[in-house]
Amino acid sequence: MFTLRPRLNQLLLLALTLGLLPTAEATCRRVYNGITVLDPYSAQINFGRVNLTSTYLQPVGTPLGTTIVDSATATGLNSETVLWECDLADKDELYEVFATNGDDRVGGYWEIGNGAGTATNDGLPGYYATYFPYVGLKLTHLNSGKVFTRYWQQSKITQYDVVGTKLQIKPKHLSMVQADLARVSSLPPTSGSGSNYCGGMAAASGSGTYSYTCTQPNGYVQFQGPGYKSDTVGTDSNTHYSFWGQYNGIGFGMRSAASISYTATCVARNVTPLVVFPPVTAQELNDNMTRESDFSIEIECSDQAVSGVNTNQTALGVQVSSAAYAKAVELGLLTGTQGVTHLVSNGYGTDPTIATGVGIALNKNGKAMNFLGTGIAGGGNASGWYPVKDGASANGSAASGYTTYTQTLTAVLKTLPGRKATPGKVNATAYVLVKVQ
Repeated sequence: MFTLRPRLNQLLLLALTLGLLPTAEATCRRVYNGITVLDPYSAQINFGRVNLTSTYLQPVGTPLGTTIVDSATATGLNSETVLWECDLADKDELYEVFATNGDDRVGGYWEIGNGAGTATNDGLPGYYATYFPYVGLKLTHLNSGKVFTRYWQQSKITQYDVVGTKLQIKPKHLSMVQADLARVSSLPPTSGSGSNYCGGMAAASGSGTYSYTCTQPNGYVQFQGPGYKSDTVGTDSNTHYSFWGQYNGIGFGMRSAASISYTATCVARNVTPLVVFPPVTAQELNDNMTRESDFSIEIECSDQAVSGVNTNQTALGVQVSSAAYAKAVELGLLTGTQGVTHLVSNGYGTDPTIATGVGIALNKNGKAMNFLGTGIAGGGNASGWYPVKDGASANGSAASGYTTYTQTLTAVLKTLPGRKATPGKVNATAYVLVKVQ
């Protein structure tokens, strides 16, 4: 028995030693160079030309533009760029963390639409001051539906590529970001924010077009995963931005992608809310029959506005929804300048109750028109822009210096080029835009 004791002690000591060994923990790592957090390399929020006119036509709260931004458009990235790599075991601990650029006066510090600082509360929560005077920006993380604020929020990453024993996160796996502009009544205070890197703002009046020259991003998305440094959810991005020094994330900014002007123009006041087609069979459509339905657009213009599709003239267009635009790209329904020839139904190709091979064309007095694809000014008829007053009937003046007009357009239900109609519903969405070119 005595001879067994030392051996037992050795085994016991060995067991204790093993018990004290540290366990291995998974660690995510950055694969790309991370320069997309730096000001000149951010994904651009492309609004094109933004025009402010009288507060009669554009009262506080008027939408001034909307667009969708993909992180893959940041400098040096594409949808397949590997951003971060983690172990398979990490799949339930991966997050996007996002906030406005909360330390900068015109990057996301002042929630100007909600009365931050000395601003009037315009009832526009989530709209932050920009380099454009009296223009607020709201960013929305589409996967989660959460609006960007100064305080870091998170959304779980549920998509990734599996390569061997690793998970790879790429721009295609991150959420799109929706950007919306609206008119606000106040300017941000000149002091109080963490920084005022760009100093001042763009011109608040004048006959020119003034670029968004401030390179400060308006928002950031960073990555959170096991063993990888990121900022804590709930902290203020005015004072918590350790991600920046880690080159961890992607900036989103209006730099070089927007301009502002103050040209007399028009606005859309009303539009026929629902356009209904008479019933038709798939066979009738395949026999080249169509169904038509007219709809009206009411426009109010400053008497100084110039109708047309050239620079500083005002044009009208009918924009397809973002989902319909993506489907138009897939189906080859674009013009050479990103106009759309046919509007397809919501859920086309994914909802089995929706008719396929069928789309809606647009015309005025029998002359074919294109839909807008992106809503960016320029490109004329091929892009979907048409002179705002052409063919319109004047309906008198609602206020001194302004005139109301009515445009009548025709929606045509027909088969898509080179395709056969299948039975089902047609349910599509489009928006009327009036914009200075």
